[in-house]
Amino acid sequence: MAESSDKPKAKTDGQAPRVGGLSNFFRAIKHINEASVSETVKQRFSDYITIGLVVLCILSLLMAVSFPVPTAIRLLPLLLTIGAVIFYIVNRLGIIVSLTPRQALIVWQILVAGFWLGVISSMLVMLVVIYYFSQPI
Repeated sequence: MAESSDKPKAKTDGQAPRVGGLSNFFRAIKHINEASVSETVKQRFSDYITIGLVVLCILSLLMAVSFPVPTAIRLLPLLLTIGAVIFYIVNRLGIIVSLTPRQALIVWQILVAGFWLGVISSMLVMLVVIYYFSQPI
């Protein structure tokens, strides 16, 4: 009689078994954390620049909403953030040419999903802000 198991069967071709759902998410995060501290993975100078740009963008956006400044000045950190994100994406897209076609397609699908998550999250924040400020005090 054959046993049915919830565990994924190991593949014989050297690839890790597929696992679905949240366990796959946590395994991926663990794998990324291990790769980020690996001695064999070298960071480029542009990687450090983009990390610094992210911190700078976060601080400038916080200052733009915290201090009373003209609206035109408040748009500058937003434009800086858009530029930093474009710079980040352009520097990372070169990685795709080193991937297999299947891996490149998967990375592209994750990028598109991240884009839609950003668009929908922005709309949600906008709707919450409109609702909050349209309520009588």
